[in-house]
Amino acid sequence: VWADLDPSAWYAEAVNYVIGNGIMGSTSTEANLFNPTGTVTRATVYQTLYNMEGKPAVAEAATFSDVAGTWYADSAAWAEDAGLTTGDGTGAYAGDRAVTRAELATIFTRYAQVKGLTTATGDLSGYADAADVADWASDGMSAAVGSGILGGKPGNLLDPNGTAVRAELATILLNFSKLSPAEETEEPAEEPVVDNGAYTETAVSIEVPETDGIPAHTVPAIVTIPSGEGKFPAVVMLHGTGSDKHEAGMGYDYAAPVLAEAGIATIRFDFMGNGESTASYADYCYTSANIDAKAAADYMAGLESIDGEKLGIMGWSQGGTNALLAAAAYPETFKAVVTWSGATTLNGSTLFAEGFDAAYEQAKTNGTYTMTFDWRDPLEVGTRWFEEVESTDVLAETAKITAPVVAINGDLDTTVPPENATAIAEAAQNGTVWMIEGADHTYNVFTEEDHATILKTAADTAAFFQQAFDGALTGTVTSVSKYGNVTTDLSLEAMGTIDAEAGDILTITVNGTSMDVPYGTAYSDVDNGSVISLPDTDTNTLAVAINMGNFAETYGAAEGTVITVAMKEKGGYLEEYQIRNIDSLRTNDRADYASDEVFANFRPVVMGDIAEGVLYRSSSPVNPELGRNTYADALAEAAGIKTVLNLADNEETMKAYEGYAESHYATLNVVPLDMGVDFAAEDFNAKLKTGLEYMIANEGPYLVHCNEGKDRAGFVTALLEALMGGTVDEIKADYMTSYENYYHVEKDSEQYNKIAESNIMNTLRTIAGLEEGADLAGVDLQAAAETYLTGTVGLSAEQVDALRATLSAAVVETEQVA
Repeated sequence: VWADLDPSAWYAEAVNYVIGNGIMGSTSTEANLFNPTGTVTRATVYQTLYNMEGKPAVAEAATFSDVAGTWYADSAAWAEDAGLTTGDGTGAYAGDRAVTRAELATIFTRYAQVKGLTTATGDLSGYADAADVADWASDGMSAAVGSGILGGKPGNLLDPNGTAVRAELATILLNFSKLSPAEETEEPAEEPVVDNGAYTETAVSIEVPETDGIPAHTVPAIVTIPSGEGKFPAVVMLHGTGSDKHEAGMGYDYAAPVLAEAGIATIRFDFMGNGESTASYADYCYTSANIDAKAAADYMAGLESIDGEKLGIMGWSQGGTNALLAAAAYPETFKAVVTWSGATTLNGSTLFAEGFDAAYEQAKTNGTYTMTFDWRDPLEVGTRWFEEVESTDVLAETAKITAPVVAINGDLDTTVPPENATAIAEAAQNGTVWMIEGADHTYNVFTEEDHATILKTAADTAAFFQQAFDGALTGTVTSVSKYGNVTTDLSLEAMGTIDAEAGDILTITVNGTSMDVPYGTAYSDVDNGSVISLPDTDTNTLAVAINMGNFAETYGAAEGTVITVAMKEKGGYLEEYQIRNIDSLRTNDRADYASDEVFANFRPVVMGDIAEGVLYRSSSPVNPELGRNTYADALAEAAGIKTVLNLADNEETMKAYEGYAESHYATLNVVPLDMGVDFAAEDFNAKLKTGLEYMIANEGPYLVHCNEGKDRAGFVTALLEALMGGTVDEIKADYMTSYENYYHVEKDSEQYNKIAESNIMNTLRTIAGLEEGADLAGVDLQAAAETYLTGTVGLSAEQVDALRATLSAAVVETEQVA
């Protein structure tokens, strides 16, 4: 209910139109207030048109001097690029200035030209104030008046210089919606309505002959096609009750570009009597909806750029009902189905104040039933619609569908409650439910400024169609961590469309390189140096990484890089995953561990020529993330640690940790190295050289740590142990103590040996310059470590000797010296 709207006002029809189509909304955040006499600014007009276009991406900023950083910067750039405005003549956009009626006329005349709509030239001479029309506005005013976009005011006035108000803008928008295309064609026009580089959008008309009692009619539609060459799959988009091809809040105008950017073409059209359709709504029914959906599909299949064997259908609300019925009626046409808040029945809906039966009786008596709305003009519903709704078992029809079906619903939807989606999925032969948390019937398109929910829903819908058509998902890299792990925009819901679960093997393709990759839950689910795919729990999307390596650098996967994912082998890695999957065994509760030393993974390193009390390893004594830092700090103090190699942090991060300033750690000699996890990386070894030089130059005892004290600390410690004469078995046992401490892995068990083989044994092979799986028997690890330190890390022979001396020298306790 809109408190300030008079149903009898001259602008009532227009306001109902713009509200119902989501073109204009409330001026208040606390109540539905249209404010019909409110002033309209230049920025508001162009932003409205930009919204109607689906907010296409802008290639570059506007040239105007006053738009940078404003809320309308993108729409200003779009309007300038589209030729709708050149500013105010001074180099400024003047977005906050009130717009005049002459400006409105000129803007909409230009927009009609951009849209390829028919306009007519009107005669202004009969208006009392025709002389007040400036020369620059003459053509625009003539076309606007002649085309019925703009009318006169009382007193036979044009009032060209008068300030436009919101009611006038609404009226112009309604009048504009009635313009016809200048030239109808069954193929996309040579100059599409929108071409933003990623996709094109073209207004088309489809002639539908008389069929099964449905009169011949014209279907107005918008075709969106991805840019580039190809035979693209396509999806037919069906709108809901009383809506149109744009859908509520321009929802389909947001969704179609998302599908296009995923490589999927779409066609969205007006059902009979809706939107731009000139047909009678009284003829709209399930049969007409099926006919129109098939006509749209056939139109798309006839385009050279479309793969007619890969057509899907989706629908919103009653459009979802229609999508199910069309898929059941034309199984050879529609190969995948999505419903957004699809209704399983309409005879119990809230569309009828008197109830379905009473409304049906009125239709029988009068020929139609007048269905009223608080957001648009009434609709005259024909008797055939009632007959078909009453006689059609939607779920029984859904059960005929062999194509995959995804039923999407907002969990807060009160118009079509979530149980409808559950019923659809259960009825379909291959059905799935996706429940969108926090979403209403419109997927929050009216309540979220960034439209995050509907855009996410559209992206997941695109992923489903990708998988249904090609068996693969296509996404992009959205972020790269400092370790080179990449996060993608492929949601976990999208991963569900290929039934991806831990233990599966996926085929992942990046920059032309395809690889078979286990899908797990932790980096350690694969060997060091191997690729792992796993859920990113912070973003609920797919991540890809190299265990102890840099995926982004290795495969050139920067932000924006396209990545495709397909199922390679269901459960192909399951046995290995179950052996390696140990993260759930670790807790951050001290009570779950035998001692402070075990909990903190703190221990001395004594083997070969390493003197007792010289070298220690640990989890971080400063990073509080694992809750072990205070224990490690206390143990470091008790051990008399003086010099620390912090492999994980830079100085700024280290000193910013809570409790750092009060810690014993803050009093020690610490070199923060901020090392990555790719042991072969040049940066890793350069920082290791810095750390070892720091060790040589400073007094022991020494502590080596990363975050867990397991991986980076494990590599560095193993290298030092090998240099000092540690045996393979000794080094292995020390390394695996971390797994015993953290995960309670039983020594010498199958799990223990598999973890050791894929981690520390391969680390020793790396140090020795051997291939993965090579036999370490007979290898002189001490010599290999020396070669590694001089050849890879970059220490001199003299520095290696000094390092040996440092680690073999007994620690002189301060108390004894005193």
